[in-house]
Amino acid sequence: MGKYEREQIEEAEKIIVKIINSQKVSDLDKQNRWFKHAIAIAERIKKDFPNIKKAQHLGNRYDNTGDILLITSDKREIFIEVKMSDTRLGVGTKANVSQDALTENYLFVGKVKSWSKFRKEKKHNEWVDSYLDLFTRYPKKILNISNSIIRREEKARYLRGLKQKGSRKAKEILDKIHERDKKEKIEYLVYLSKQPQREEMIKRFFILITLGIHKKEELQALIKKDNFFQEIQDLLVYYGNSYNDKIIVRQENAGEKIKKVLEEFSGFKIIFPSGTTHCKLVGIKGKKNIPLLQIVLHWKNIAQGIKTPCLNIFDLTPKFINPY
Repeated sequence: MGKYEREQIEEAEKIIVKIINSQKVSDLDKQNRWFKHAIAIAERIKKDFPNIKKAQHLGNRYDNTGDILLITSDKREIFIEVKMSDTRLGVGTKANVSQDALTENYLFVGKVKSWSKFRKEKKHNEWVDSYLDLFTRYPKKILNISNSIIRREEKARYLRGLKQKGSRKAKEILDKIHERDKKEKIEYLVYLSKQPQREEMIKRFFILITLGIHKKEELQALIKKDNFFQEIQDLLVYYGNSYNDKIIVRQENAGEKIKKVLEEFSGFKIIFPSGTTHCKLVGIKGKKNIPLLQIVLHWKNIAQGIKTPCLNIFDLTPKFINPY
């Protein structure tokens, strides 16, 4: 999700708060892409909690779960997470987190190399440049770029364009980068698999990802919070989805969902399937490892090995945990 999209979502959250607090929405608010979603979600929240005294937006804070705090007339605090999607059953963007989330969130014991540091030791950018330089007919406007990072990206983008037009040379170079990057990813995961794990932090990481908390700052702040298990007991997620020009809103009790998970499994750990560029966060049930999340080492832009490394996380939770 880009910066503009995040800003639109955050403004929509503020619109929801305005409506709940019976404040007037502005003409600018009405231009927000998610305005109709905001109205529908606000109306559903007011219907579910007719005794709301005040709503407060929490979007810029990293010390709590949820986007909105409701305070009821009986002084109860309820945390609301909001998800808006243009699809019928979408629950928002799939988790796409910091490239070093596996090591910067205390999932392993001691000082463990991050993926970014591992790549630096392997001189990743240098060998990518050497492969890109196998092509010798780049336009001068690319060759004249002084910034090495931008030049690398533009070379790769140019080769991608040639590959799409059927260039065998461009395909060969990008395939070589892809294959070596794949081997490097696997090598890193083998290294990570040998590090001792912190089960409690893995459990917390799973819960936070499941709750839709994916920002680096939020994860790092909340995963260390002593009472965050208590806080999420009152966390509700409201999904606003478009269907036949209507906004369908449904509520999910995240606290109940997490409670089921904690009751279902005796422990949590990360496993590393051989020869793959992903690992899996699993719940331990008897002698079985039940896959809950698949965590993939990935590059978001241009091609694998080139631009914007990240972790793509996919929900593998069984139906009894995640029925949608």
